[in-house]
Amino acid sequence: MSDRARDTRISMILSWLTRRGELQVRLLAPLLGVSGATVRRDLAVMEEKGLIRRSYGRITATRRSTELPVSLRLSQNIEAKRRIGALASSLIPPRTLTVALGGGSTVGFVARNLAARRDLTVVTNGLDTATCLTARQTVNVVVTGGTARPLSNDLVGKAAEQTLRSYQFDFAVVGTDGVSPKAGFTQHSPSGAEIDRIMLEQAECGIIVADSSKLGKVHKTKFADIASLHTMVTDSHANADMVAFLRKSGLNTILVVIPPDAGFTQRAKPGVSPKPR
Repeated sequence: MSDRARDTRISMILSWLTRRGELQVRLLAPLLGVSGATVRRDLAVMEEKGLIRRSYGRITATRRSTELPVSLRLSQNIEAKRRIGALASSLIPPRTLTVALGGGSTVGFVARNLAARRDLTVVTNGLDTATCLTARQTVNVVVTGGTARPLSNDLVGKAAEQTLRSYQFDFAVVGTDGVSPKAGFTQHSPSGAEIDRIMLEQAECGIIVADSSKLGKVHKTKFADIASLHTMVTDSHANADMVAFLRKSGLNTILVVIPPDAGFTQRAKPGVSPKPR
């Protein structure tokens, strides 16, 4: 089984736990369509990551959220994220600029494409983003202060916010957990959403990067309205009606083409949930 399939199953389990609070382990194999051994391996990973507690044939979530740790998100929709990162980075012109980059797996692919640039100063709260950018030792990298948020491996809080407010950015590139015509751009984490809001607020041009699995999702905290952003880069699996709405709202919505064999995966539909027994 691939890491991508495992991470999709883990996402489904977390989604069910968020709605039900507790699940019987014996129900998971038939619900997921895998063997009991596969379920046990998945639960071991979840326990190692601190996502669940196990006792007497049942599991409970350690927190009421469906957000996956960034280490598990890295294997989801890789080809879409790679192409989104390449295209989004090409929107940043080759001249001396100051750019804000958030954390997250999709922004990480933007960082990879910018890492060889000698004309950029990049300010980021993402620890993984900073590591990627410093590998080539060409980009001038500024890392905000703040408190580390383990799920996303980024920095949040007053120190991070103050650093960002001391800059004016030519571009800001951030990810999102949800894109909705009514709710706008949303994140799981209120503290993470505040960082993204400030980055975009301080930037002349704001760019959202999000694979199409994020479209139609709504999460806890809104950080931007649809009409307030300049550009979003997503992929060709995006819902056509939603793309049309976003464009009509003034958001320059760019689609990268994903081949049929790219292994794109969607999260479980909200209505799918194990029945109590």
